Amino acid sequence: MSEDLHTLKDHYELAIIGCGPAGLSAALNAKIRNRDFVLLGSEFCSPKLSKAPQVDNWLGFPEIGGEELRQRFLDHVKEKDIPITPFKVTNIYPGPPYTLMGKEKSFEADTIIIATGVSAGKLLPGEAELLGRGVGYCATCDGPLYKDKKVAIISYNQEGEDEANYMANICSKVYYIPYYSEILKLDPRVEIKKSKAKKITGDQKVEQLDLGEEQLIVDGVFILRDTLPAEQLVSGLEMEEAAIKVNHKLETSMPGLYAAGDCTGQPYQLIKAAGEGGTAALQAVKYLDSLKSADPHEVVSIH
Repeated sequence: MSEDLHTLKDHYELAIIGCGPAGLSAALNAKIRNRDFVLLGSEFCSPKLSKAPQVDNWLGFPEIGGEELRQRFLDHVKEKDIPITPFKVTNIYPGPPYTLMGKEKSFEADTIIIATGVSAGKLLPGEAELLGRGVGYCATCDGPLYKDKKVAIISYNQEGEDEANYMANICSKVYYIPYYSEILKLDPRVEIKKSKAKKITGDQKVEQLDLGEEQLIVDGVFILRDTLPAEQLVSGLEMEEAAIKVNHKLETSMPGLYAAGDCTGQPYQLIKAAGEGGTAALQAVKYLDSLKSADPHEVVSIH
């Protein structure tokens, strides 16, 4: 059901980021309303749901297993011919149209629904302050900037090994800090550090990574999480208690940008996520219609 990255167009009406219950629900509603959209997700959608032994509060399906319910979600979107594109967004530039950046390419969307769930782990001390000044989330994107320099890569999954191997051909030194157990294919030039990162320090730019018992002198630190923190994905996005701040229409602080599911805060419930996803899609469709009916010389704002 995955769609090849090469089929990505340069522009969509709507981009949905995340293929959990919120993202799938949003995609379903966008499809029913015949909108030009793309659903972006990972190869394994909603791992948290798959691990739930039993779900007791999904209406109409008492005591259903989490994996069975997850499979029903995926079967539903497959039946509606909705592909899931394995595109990891590393940055979003404000719009509209918004520009969604990835490792290999970028594209535009008039409106976006963020349904990325909850990021694994809190931000490291110094991470937000030094973002763009040595802290990044895509080593292969920024690699040329670190020619003959020292970098550290903190990775929560094995995909980070490819990025470390790539950087080994560019940098004078690459440190690799894995937050997972089994390392498969790391270049021997990359030095593995088993300690956990404590903080990133530097005056105007990254200078050091604190591993507790050891201090690494580096020019850059790349943090490769499964889910990018929402506040780091979109610069200037208003947050509230570590969640994306939305109103009852699921509008964020930025026009044409919506959020749904766990990324909007508690309660972390399947039924809430799916409901918000559907609502966000309906509101995004209304927003798209307002763009079409507006004077082309006017700046459209829904706030």
